[in-house]
Formats: sequence, C-alpha cells, structure tokens
Amino acid sequence: MIEMEGRRVLVVGLATSGYEAAAAVSEMGAHAVVVDSATEPARLDGAAGLQERGVEVRLGVAVPDDIHEFDLVVTSPGVPGASAVLQAAAYAGVPVISELELGFGLLESNTMVAVTGTNGKTTTTSLVAAILAEAGLGAATCGNIGTPITGLRGAVADDTVLVAEVSSFQLAYIVEFRAAVCIVLNMAPDHFDWHRDLTEYQAAKMRLVENMRPEDWLVYNRDDEFCARMAASARGRLLAFSSSRRLSEGIFAEGGVLEAAGPFAARIMDLDEIALPGGHNLENVMAAAGAALILGVAPPKIREAVRGFEGLEHRTEFVDEVAGVSFYNDSKATNPHAALSALKAFEGPLVPILGGRNKGLEFSGLAAELCRGMSSGRIRGLVLVGQSAQEIDRAVGVACPDGRAPVETVGKLPEAVRAAHRLARGEGAVVYTPACASFDMFTDYKERGRAFKDAVRRFKGEADAGG
Repeated sequence: MIEMEGRRVLVVGLATSGYEAAAAVSEMGAHAVVVDSATEPARLDGAAGLQERGVEVRLGVAVPDDIHEFDLVVTSPGVPGASAVLQAAAYAGVPVISELELGFGLLESNTMVAVTGTNGKTTTTSLVAAILAEAGLGAATCGNIGTPITGLRGAVADDTVLVAEVSSFQLAYIVEFRAAVCIVLNMAPDHFDWHRDLTEYQAAKMRLVENMRPEDWLVYNRDDEFCARMAASARGRLLAFSSSRRLSEGIFAEGGVLEAAGPFAARIMDLDEIALPGGHNLENVMAAAGAALILGVAPPKIREAVRGFEGLEHRTEFVDEVAGVSFYNDSKATNPHAALSALKAFEGPLVPILGGRNKGLEFSGLAAELCRGMSSGRIRGLVLVGQSAQEIDRAVGVACPDGRAPVETVGKLPEAVRAAHRLARGEGAVVYTPACASFDMFTDYKERGRAFKDAVRRFKGEADAGG
C-alpha cells in the first residue's frame, strides 16, 4: 500500500474518481488538495462534501501555483497527459499516478479481473460479474464502469473478486497495478482527443500486462493483431478466444456450440442460447467465459448466467416498436469501430442514425460498410445528426461515388427518429449508433441515450394516438 501519512497529495479533477481519491488519501493521513478548472453546481456539491472531511478544494484552478510543493499527484481519467497541470507536475518532478493505481494499493488483497479494449469493456465486465454471482462468488464491478476502485475501500470483503473495466486513460499512469486475470478484447483507433496518436493509445493499453506475474492470466482475442502482440509480450499464462477458428487451447465457436479446449476443455453452451445479438457480443461472451473458467466456475453456471444476460442500457438496447419498425439505442458506440459492430448485428432492413462530436477519428471504414449496405438494399437510408453530420456525409459520398440510398441530415434527435422511421418504410430496425462522442449536445453517452429513448417513446405516443 502507498504510504500517505503526512504527505501533500494533489488530486486533479472533482468528478467521481477525483472525489473518491481525495477522500481516500485524506483518510490515510495525507494533506489532500483537489483542483478542478470547473465551477459548475456538481463540482460545488463535491467540494462541500470533501471540505467536511478536511480536504482543501480549489475550484476554477487549472494549475496550482504551489504544484512543486506536492509529494504526489493523483489524476482522474478525464485529464489527458497533455494537460497543463500534468505537464507542470512532470516539470516539477512530482510523481503522477492514476486513481486506478491508488485503488489497487488500497485493495491489493482482493483478486482482480481487469478488462480493457476499445469496445465491449462494459458488457464483458458486467458479464464476468454476473457469471461469478451465478456461481455464488462475491464480485463487485468497478473502474471505468462507474464505481471508482477507491470507492470500494472498506465496502467489500477480502474474498470479493473485483471486476474492473480499465481504460487507456487509467492505465497511462499506473506503477504497480496488476490483475490476476487480464482481458483484452480488441483494438481500434479511438480517443485521439486524449491520446496524441494510435501509438500512444496502444502503448497505454499495453501497460495492462506490464506488471504480470507468471501465475497471472491474460485472456485475449486471437483474431485481433494488437491483442496477439500483447499476448506475445505477457509474462503470465495465456488463454485465447476466437470467433473465426477452432483453437487447440482456448475458447471458440464451432457447429453452433461455444467450446473450450486445452486445460479448461468443456462444452459451454449452444450459441442460440446467447441472448446478446451480434458477433461482437459473442466475443464478449467468450472472454467472460474464459475468465470464469480460470476462476474455477463450472460451465453450467457460465451457461445459466449468459442465458439470462440480456445486455446493458445504451448498448444495442431495444427501446420500442413503432408501426412495424423496431428502435434500438446504441448510444455507447462512441467510435466508428463500435458502430460497425452494432450495424453488423442486424440483418436488415436497417436505418442507422449517426453523428456527434468526432474525436479525431476516420469515418472511411464505416462509410465503406454503409455503402455496401446501401448497395445491397440492407440499409434503406441514413440519418445524420450532430456536429459531425457533414463529415460523415462527405465520407459516405466518397465511398459511394455511383449513388447511395437517401441520407438525411437533421438538427435534433426527435427529428432523427421521425426521419429514420419514414426511411424504414414500415419494417426492419432503426439503430442509433452515433460513432462519435456525445459532447456536442450532451454531457455523456448516457444522457444522449436517454434523450433518444424519450424521443422514440414520444413518437410512439403520437403514432398510437393517430398522429
């Protein structure tokens, strides 16, 4: 555990992670100071709660003048490495760690499962926890999924398995963090509003296995080139999964059956028992099943948990049916790779709604898939909304030089719902899968997803009333 007694610790950011980190270091005897450049009501509420604990809070401050006087900086995941405060800390020679690293030090006696990847982290994290619960094992989800690891201090027993979703932002500032079971799902370009480029993004993800011990495990996607590279660099034991090939050791699908070969050889379940749609979710199930097998869960318990797992809010979530057209909320798709995965889960006819704030990513691959769908008739049209609408429209135009299905650009989600329903022509599905961040119109993907669902339900009410 990191020694805090008598140290001056600067916590950067007063969102949930920063709040819990500041409370933790203060309880450990440090003189804690929190800085946050924002002064909105949520930050004021957080400040009041911490000040009652004896924490000094400085709102509206980007870089404290006395930063050179601190012994340690604990940074929140939303603060990029290029920020002025972290650059100033580096210049002053003050060590920087993430809230993830701090939480690991507080709860290092607990078994840790760490899940990372560009897409599918939250679903896989929740699946692992659901399987462990089905098996009667204590499990708590934490990390990037919503509950900071530091927030679990004193709240879980020593035998509780911590299933942590870990982001590149958190991994960028670890020192000793490690997990008994690591899972890496996939790699695609993302977060170029935080990382300088793909190389830096991948380097942060690669830190997942930096501190592995020989007895630790890495569950990895054999079909993903980056995941295979991570496996090659890992010092622990390996368990692969693949949705495209039979493996002599690992998790795979063959003949409509999910199987494990090698040290955990077993028939796990029939594929048609998996409630989650799409090939990307099959990979999530494989990864979760692999972690569960390593932790000693019997295949029948895995099967029961997966059969009962119908997915999470904002992740290819069925909303409602309006006059023959099914609406799905996939607001969590904040990059083109995630949107592609969602679109491939539907056979058609299909009308996607896309758009939001781009994070410096390319839309060419997504546009090519949209063009193929339009050419085949599977995609009947496209609705664009948000800051990146014109950028996506141009990309689709380049990908489809010989014509395309109708593309409509609208200003708000209620208009997008109406336009998509019209293009669907009374059948198939409308999928809201933005491929972008939410920050052009919303505070996060959750608020965006709720706004979409509200728009669908209002539209349904009007349709049912004969409007």
